[in-house]
Amino acid sequence: MDEDSRPTDVPFEKIGPDGGNLKKINAFSDPDTPPRADDSLKNNFGPEPAQSHHIEKPPEVSGNDFAPPRENVHDDGSGSLSSSKTVVANRQHDSLTQSLAVLATVSLVLLAARFVVPQIVEEMRYAWHRGELRAEYQSGRDGLRNVSLDALSEAYQMVTAAVGPSVVHIDVERQVANSEDALTSRFFSSGGMPSTDQGSGVVVDQDGYILTNRHVISEGKAITVTLSDGRQQPAEVIGTDALTDLALLKIAAINLMPISWGDSDRSRVGAPVWAVGSPFGLDRTVTFGILSGKHRMVRASTQYQDFMQSDVAVNPGNSGGPLVNARGALIGINTAIVGDTYRGVSFSIPSNVAKQVYMQLRTTGRVERGWLGVSLDDVLYDPDSKEDPLLRGARVDFLIDSSSPAAIAGLSPGDRIRSVNGEAIQNMAHLMRVIGSAVVGAEVSILVEREEEELDLRVKLGARPSQLNGR
Repeated sequence: MDEDSRPTDVPFEKIGPDGGNLKKINAFSDPDTPPRADDSLKNNFGPEPAQSHHIEKPPEVSGNDFAPPRENVHDDGSGSLSSSKTVVANRQHDSLTQSLAVLATVSLVLLAARFVVPQIVEEMRYAWHRGELRAEYQSGRDGLRNVSLDALSEAYQMVTAAVGPSVVHIDVERQVANSEDALTSRFFSSGGMPSTDQGSGVVVDQDGYILTNRHVISEGKAITVTLSDGRQQPAEVIGTDALTDLALLKIAAINLMPISWGDSDRSRVGAPVWAVGSPFGLDRTVTFGILSGKHRMVRASTQYQDFMQSDVAVNPGNSGGPLVNARGALIGINTAIVGDTYRGVSFSIPSNVAKQVYMQLRTTGRVERGWLGVSLDDVLYDPDSKEDPLLRGARVDFLIDSSSPAAIAGLSPGDRIRSVNGEAIQNMAHLMRVIGSAVVGAEVSILVEREEEELDLRVKLGARPSQLNGR
């Protein structure tokens, strides 16, 4: 059979000129026509082994077994296939895919940081806090094992033992009166102080001097003092001070055990304090608490009392009794409560104020206070000011008359008093206490601010008129 009479589409082998390279072609195809997909794939797998020169039927090729033909593939005449454009396109596709994968990864990391990391941090903080609580809990348990509560109880008992002998019970026989003094009336009407015929006091000197509240012995016809050892002595009123509601009594007794004076200015808020007195007639009753605040003003009080606040239980009958610190030293005189009975808040006159009054009453039987002769007012708070809001000073409202100490020294209405003898003034009440505690006739240096100019004035203090002592 000649070459032209062979069946169509039957592949056969053609030996090349050099007898080496073999190429499968179609008998009726153009030699320059690109090979079919199966031929190109076979060439991709390398040269075929030598075969006999007979016609063989090629194996059937399934579309699932090989990839579809690539574009732009041509025969270079040497058996190798060129696909540069496809490779470049594939590389670009792979680069884009990698970039998208990186962006997706970064986005996932950022989302995790946004939602997961805060939760992890919060859990770490909570775990840290729980660890601190656990450490404090364990430390507290260990500390309680090492601390003797019996020793603490004994310390409380020692304070009571040191103070108890100095506290007295006071019985007052009063005359029926139509009116009461102004300070006592204000306290009674506001429920600030109890109206009783008994109270408490404290021995401050072994010569028989006893300090108590003025409202306790006010209008008393006869006053009897009962000592801690049971002795009863009639008491003489040495003097009273309406502005601080303090009174000084004296009894003719020996072998008294006075209390020691403490420094109320150095007492810190939060410090433990004890009150001893005779609430409802129950003498030498001891209550315990802490110092809750200082420099308090309550209804019906005066600018000179400067109360200290505590949560010590104080009831009617405690008035005039001592408030002591952990050393058993006197730091206050229990004076006022809120309401008719104890409601968790009680007030006492600071010991430094009480001591000044005591010394003057013992010496002269009355209290003289320094006096400027001005009407004062508080300086309003200015939110735009850069000054310390706790040291605003006091403003002169007007002068009492042209002969007052302030007028003689050159003070004028509108002046802002900033300091006295170098002590910065907090407010009007503070200025009144500073001037009032000064010695009558003493010369003090007052720094005033007048129209944004500071002036240092020297003022010789006068004596506060007696008609002003009730207010």
